[in-house]
Amino acid sequence: MPVGFFVYPANFCRLAAMSDFTIQAVSVDHAAGVSITRHAHDSGQLSIVLRGTMAVTGEEGLWLAPPGLAVWVPPEVAHDAQYSESSSLIHIHFSQALATQLPSRCGTVVVSDLLRELGREAVRLSGTGGDSATVELIAQLMVLHAQQPRSGPELFVPHGRDRRLLFAIDFLRQHPGANVNLDELAALSHTSSRTLARLFVSETGMTFGRWREHLRVVCAVDRLARGQSITQAALELGYQSASSLTTLFTRLLGAPPRRYMEQMRQRDGEASGRLVA
Repeated sequence: MPVGFFVYPANFCRLAAMSDFTIQAVSVDHAAGVSITRHAHDSGQLSIVLRGTMAVTGEEGLWLAPPGLAVWVPPEVAHDAQYSESSSLIHIHFSQALATQLPSRCGTVVVSDLLRELGREAVRLSGTGGDSATVELIAQLMVLHAQQPRSGPELFVPHGRDRRLLFAIDFLRQHPGANVNLDELAALSHTSSRTLARLFVSETGMTFGRWREHLRVVCAVDRLARGQSITQAALELGYQSASSLTTLFTRLLGAPPRRYMEQMRQRDGEASGRLVA
């Protein structure tokens, strides 16, 4: 994918650099195919997805956030981001003091209607230098909502540290529809199938087969969000029919693809589209 660079408005950069800021927020639009290279922030960042999808990759793995989810990245945590379709989101930067009240690891946050509107108000106040008491109240409310335990499965694909496992994971991420077996993948990774199987379990907490299922479901959500049909997504991800992908999707995410995507669009306040079977 092409690499894109986003330049924050000058007033945001100036305010975010101040040592006494509580939160600063900016709305961002990215074109399809934009990739933000590996970087880290002094502050904590919560990215609320309004339209499209955001994929964040850190040392621990890959998180995908469609509308209705946000990605939390703690201070000083290196990460990169990809936008496979035209996307709109709100980046909210929390001071290091506030960030200590939130998780020390990356993760997704369920975006309630209130959290989304608080984000929009934070953008407005960041542009006008709003009343500090109001900003403080908004910040505390956002922290409270971000602290709520999430329900349901997370669109997360864990990585590992061993170079052989990372090679295998990188291959599968680039070719999610490749129906290579464990022996073939081990040969590509210059290790034995027994060693690779052990690494998947010890470093991702999943067997090779289960890990690939999770990867494919996350990839399916991304493809469906881009407007692909269920059948097209299934064939690209190595399945012979839409029903095979639907069965896996329902088992892992708790709803069939059509219903899951309709719920995603409803969370974004957009009219539900029709998926083509």
